[in-house]
Amino acid sequence: MTSRLCVLAFAYTLMLVVTMAGCSDSFNAGPIVYTESRTMTEEIKGKPNLAGKPSLQAKVRTAIGKLFGASPQVIKLPEGSEFPDGGIRLANYVDTGKGAVPNLGREKPDGEASVREGGYGIYRRNCLHCHGVSGAGDGPTAPFLFPIPRDFRRGLFKFTSTPNGDRPHRDDLRRTIRDGLPGSSMPAFEALLSQSEIEQVLDYVIFLSMRGETEQGLIEEASISDENDAEALSDDTAKEIALGVAGKWKSAQSNVVNPPIPRTPSSKESILRGRDLFLGMTKEKLECAGCHGPRAMGDGPSFVDQKIFNEIVFGGDPSERPNRVARLDDKTRELWTQKLDDWGNPLRPTNLNRGVYKGGRRPIDIYWRIAKGITGAQMPSHYPTVNHEQIWDLVNFVLALPYDPNLLRDRGPSEKEATQSVAERAAIVTDER
Repeated sequence: MTSRLCVLAFAYTLMLVVTMAGCSDSFNAGPIVYTESRTMTEEIKGKPNLAGKPSLQAKVRTAIGKLFGASPQVIKLPEGSEFPDGGIRLANYVDTGKGAVPNLGREKPDGEASVREGGYGIYRRNCLHCHGVSGAGDGPTAPFLFPIPRDFRRGLFKFTSTPNGDRPHRDDLRRTIRDGLPGSSMPAFEALLSQSEIEQVLDYVIFLSMRGETEQGLIEEASISDENDAEALSDDTAKEIALGVAGKWKSAQSNVVNPPIPRTPSSKESILRGRDLFLGMTKEKLECAGCHGPRAMGDGPSFVDQKIFNEIVFGGDPSERPNRVARLDDKTRELWTQKLDDWGNPLRPTNLNRGVYKGGRRPIDIYWRIAKGITGAQMPSHYPTVNHEQIWDLVNFVLALPYDPNLLRDRGPSEKEATQSVAERAAIVTDER
């Protein structure tokens, strides 16, 4: 296997064909092409761009084509990308230099060789309609969904086991594809895809993410160059940028945030300690209620009213959302703009009473959300503000709340409770969990 693999992914050339009444012709969706970053040709406030620089735009396009392939049908891997097995699972044909040959794998139960479908084909069939050709979150169904499908191209993923802002571990993406994201439109594919197919599409998602982040890096590098500089954005510079992106993925695979102590057993005492932390009643003065609300219903004062949020997000044609935002009063509009994620999409804190957690409901999943935060979503990391024992108390509180809503019935302790110890208050908490 060479360090730069070229795989040809042309077996799944799916086309949407619609026959219209009264018309003799049919039409299709056209060729499948990558979507460029908007900063390639547009001025976006606060972001490096190449607007009005056609020569540098061409250099970026050439560089990204050399590194990753010029079209979805031809996939190349830059040196240092280190995909499992050299990236062989990305597509179902391989260019040997003497023509394309089937990419044989051991997909059948009896071990007999068969042609791999490839991550490209599986992605086209199952993921493209939401996440788009380039992984930009701009598929044809995307505008009608909330939350908007993830844009892979920045290399940022919300629900990870790695530090806030780092690339995810492969297990994180594997879990998302397999189990889905409850409370969102991301389905669980465990019943639809085999383990081998999940690994193939996982590789392809990482490929799209690396490609998109490298493209943005090339645009940023070119944006500080002179349009007429013939030496701008050399092949070596482009390779260095791609290598830096690959390095982020490599380091993430050994950088999981593992709790250094076992989970505190769930008990009345632990749950009440977690409740006190949530309500900001301890010396750490956490502000969980500022976002999630004093009763953890996702209606904290730092976000716009839930009714206003629903009217904007779900109140009609998605393309009209900017106009609905523009009609808000100045104070509410300012609050709205402050509560967008790193992709520019509206945020809404989880209603913890429902027991639905997008990033998973295992104790370790909740631990990660609290300890290291959620990348790109304004959910901050709380370690080391609170220690690991306190994080487990918060985990126990969050998991208990849907089964015991009385935990927050008064939105905080009464005067009598404030003078009681945790053990004394635990004795009066209901066992309905």
